[in-house]
Amino acid sequence: MNARQIAQLLPNPGGAATIARAAARGMKPGRPLQDPTRLCRVAVAMIAATLLGQFLHDVAAQNLLCVGAFLGGIAALMPYQRGRIAAAAWTGGAELAAALTGIVLHGIWWALLPLLAAGFFVGGIMRVVGVGISMRVIVVTIVMIAFAEITPSTGTGGREFALFAGGVAIMLGCQLLPPFEPRHLAQRRAVADLYTALTGPGPFAPALLVADNSLALVARSRDRQILGLIALTEQAEQIGQLLHAVDNRGEGSAADRPARTDIGHRLTTIAAAVRWDRGGRPGFRTSRDTESAQDPLWDKLRRSVGHAEELVAGGPLEQPLDDRRPPTPAELVRDELRPGAPMFRHAVRLAVAGVLGEVIGRAIGTAAGSSLLPAHGFWVCLTVVLILFPDYGDASSRGIARTVGTVAGALGGAALSLLPQHPVLHSALLIVLFLGYLAFRSCGQPWTMLWVVMWISVLSNGPLGAVTRGLATVVGAALALAVFLMLPTWQRARLNGLLVAWLRSQADQIAALCRMWDDYSTSHRAETARATVRTRLARLEFLDASQQAHHEPPDRTGVWTDRAVDEVSGLVGEIAKQVSVVVGLGPGDTEAVARDTRDQLVRIATQLEDLAVTITLDHMRSKVFPARPSAAAPLATDSGIATARASAAIDRLAANTRRSFSPDRIGETSPR
Repeated sequence: MNARQIAQLLPNPGGAATIARAAARGMKPGRPLQDPTRLCRVAVAMIAATLLGQFLHDVAAQNLLCVGAFLGGIAALMPYQRGRIAAAAWTGGAELAAALTGIVLHGIWWALLPLLAAGFFVGGIMRVVGVGISMRVIVVTIVMIAFAEITPSTGTGGREFALFAGGVAIMLGCQLLPPFEPRHLAQRRAVADLYTALTGPGPFAPALLVADNSLALVARSRDRQILGLIALTEQAEQIGQLLHAVDNRGEGSAADRPARTDIGHRLTTIAAAVRWDRGGRPGFRTSRDTESAQDPLWDKLRRSVGHAEELVAGGPLEQPLDDRRPPTPAELVRDELRPGAPMFRHAVRLAVAGVLGEVIGRAIGTAAGSSLLPAHGFWVCLTVVLILFPDYGDASSRGIARTVGTVAGALGGAALSLLPQHPVLHSALLIVLFLGYLAFRSCGQPWTMLWVVMWISVLSNGPLGAVTRGLATVVGAALALAVFLMLPTWQRARLNGLLVAWLRSQADQIAALCRMWDDYSTSHRAETARATVRTRLARLEFLDASQQAHHEPPDRTGVWTDRAVDEVSGLVGEIAKQVSVVVGLGPGDTEAVARDTRDQLVRIATQLEDLAVTITLDHMRSKVFPARPSAAAPLATDSGIATARASAAIDRLAANTRRSFSPDRIGETSPR
């Protein structure tokens, strides 16, 4: 492949349309005042820290108390999995350790910069486990470099650390305030959201994966509540499969509509009971429609929902199948620790950009002089690492939104700096601006930065603190985008490989399912469970990359246009949906149905394997497209409807692939 062909494969990161889409996405406001209970605890702590600081009659001491409470508040507000108080305490303790490290190592930059790179690399690679833990590591690393910069000497640093620790302690202490949530609230919310998703028209697989991942973090405890939530998740998967089978029938008879409404009400009741740990069996209607009651599918669906209700009511539990669980955090990280892996590239970008941001920020501070930018060069570093997300769409939209919010906040902060300097007014402004941040932090980056920059500006003397932070943010945003473009991860370039991986994993799941039906042993059940998890992860990774590809510039080959991405994503979802229906229904009640279902599944698996081979480079060059395997028409059963729809969807996917990857369309280039 020559240089011209390589250039055709590279997306053009510029373009007014791409930038406009990124700006619109970043500026779109979210809903304010989300999770008001947590916000109230943080607000109480900040008010207490601010008022305590005023009684010290030392503005610098008050500011450090408030900064400690602010960072402790971030620890309390970040997403958590194991427990609100424990997560806040661990993160707050890590922030104190980072501050102490920065104070001890201040001025020793040959030691600080490698630590900075290591911290950002760990934060980047941990994103594969979860956004919350990734951001916690990044914030802790920022605390270390911030204290390394602002500390003039070890003696002064000790006093700074004591005040900072006091603010963190106030914030953590306020996390003990009521109301108290039930145990394992994060896991309960995930399972409740799964049951809520079952009542809607959309796919439930993303909610199922979230619930599985959340429970995987605490599954080793073998606590009865956790075992119950795991059992409810497994039951929800079967309910979702059976609901898809009902959907395959179309609108159904008028007699079926009340039954579907009844199922929806019962699932909603289960979701509410799970979310808040309400004891007792949830209420639901016991009346049954006569016509639907004669339908085996509806009977099986009602039994599955009834079993879920019994689990909520404290019914007997079975030991969960460990092979069904998703990969552990250690397994996820290990899989990404290889060159070329998306999160490995993200971690490298984050480490490189963070160190560059710190060096550039300090260089700007040195050139500008201590009077203009006093020991706050880390603001460039902070901006870079908080903007630099794994995908182009997120990084560009956050960069634009964060810059707009920071500039607006800098202007507002400069105006506030002109107010009279009075301790009471200073405290009042700190409280009001922080409350504004809490109220609007869920609205997005521009609203968050507007209030944060004004709040930080009040901590500084004069308008220069606000102006320099605005300039540093612009520099950091530009640096973040430049680093991403130098070491990019284009999702459109990954779609071919991800699609092939899903096709093969889906075929493997079908093969494992057929073997389990032939011999319903523990080993075959475990094999099927593992194959199901693998294909679900592969499908959701492809769909996530497809979604992110919409926010990237189009590639110059025109292979993965937005329309092609949407069509293929829809067909992938349809195939997976129909296979899940067959899994939920089982082989069938009669030998003839079981034999027909198995034959149709073998045919589908062959189609999937052939299509995976078709997409590979060798077959694209040789223009070989395997013929559709022949088979008898499926029986008119629910399983037959599902297999027929899956086979038809694979045919459409093959036709779409043939059209998108035809040599006439992409010239002499090869799909990536």
